[in-house]
Amino acid sequence: MKISETLTPQKFQEILISTYLRGQENESINVTELIEEIKQQVLSNK
Repeated sequence: MKISETLTPQKFQEILISTYLRGQENESINVTELIEEIKQQVLSNK
């Protein structure tokens, strides 16, 4: 199954916005942790 088949544009936008806001809230953010969080959000959408 492709992610694009299950991830709607709206859900993708919500993930990007929440990630952006999290990055704005933290002065120092671990990129690996941020990528893992995005991955979990995308995979939990199935």
